[in-house]
Amino acid sequence: MKIQKLMALGLCLGLSLSVTNAIADGKAQAKEHCGNCHGADGNSNDPKVPNIAGFSVTTFLDIAESYRDGSRHADKYTPKVGDANDMSTIMRSMGDPSLQVIAEFYASQPFKRHPQKTDPAKVAAGAKLHEKNCEKCHSESGSLADDDAGILAGQWRPYLQDQFTKFSSEKRGMPKKMKKKFSPLTEEEKAALLDFYASQK
Repeated sequence: MKIQKLMALGLCLGLSLSVTNAIADGKAQAKEHCGNCHGADGNSNDPKVPNIAGFSVTTFLDIAESYRDGSRHADKYTPKVGDANDMSTIMRSMGDPSLQVIAEFYASQPFKRHPQKTDPAKVAAGAKLHEKNCEKCHSESGSLADDDAGILAGQWRPYLQDQFTKFSSEKRGMPKKMKKKFSPLTEEEKAALLDFYASQK
């Protein structure tokens, strides 16, 4: 029994060390490939660039694949430090093992909500719209990473507004269920949703 316990303890310690090493590797690779735009821990300081800290591994890998296969449009972007680049080029430059450890690193980091100016009336209207149209897939007001649908609560408003514009113009695709809910929204309703997400602290 004592030997079995020691073996079990050794296995647990080995797994723990393996996870720790993977996170450390992910941190280093995230800094190299993603840090200039998304911040060292995945929390961006640029309102045009999303936070990706706290995203589930599944969400990160799904996003990476959509840029890799071209199903999601990638804008050219020039960070304050570093050269101009785009997400498709970056994602295609990395192998699956690198993406996996980066995804695990970001999933281990807390999502930091950005304080942003919002209109209380729009926030209230947006809360109702979210509950009616979005809560089923973006639960807990868009704050739950386990939905595998990203994190909306506290995300940069300018970034979300740009994505809303891309959805509206069909420059970015949507799942059928989302399109059914999103397409009928007026510009005023979209603005209310944006203020609602931006208001969460």
